[in-house]
Amino acid sequence: MDAVTYPDHRTVDFIGRFMIAHREDITGRSALAAQFRVEATPTIVILDGDGIEHHRIVGFLPPEEFIPSLMLGIAKGDYAHRAFNRSLVMLDLILSSYPYSRPAPEARTLKQNCLQHRH
Repeated sequence: MDAVTYPDHRTVDFIGRFMIAHREDITGRSALAAQFRVEATPTIVILDGDGIEHHRIVGFLPPEEFIPSLMLGIAKGDYAHRAFNRSLVMLDLILSSYPYSRPAPEARTLKQNCLQHRH
């Protein structure tokens, strides 16, 4: 991830616009790693503003898979907070920009749920 995904300008731009990133060294005893059950690296835990986990990524992903996975995590958090229109924005971005990514099928399902609950 350090060599390919994190330095990619698309990844940097997306994280800079939509997320607050925190990197934790888990080689020693890390309270955060224990709290969020991080057992392997890389592990990305997507939390909402209340510290509630909504999505987790474990293992290497190239930017074209990593970014839509981050988007899905944001959309799940918005969905959980009943911010269906905000969730739909991120889901539509996944489906239009990364239609063949691994998160796309889950994004389609979550989009249908948002549309049902929105009305």
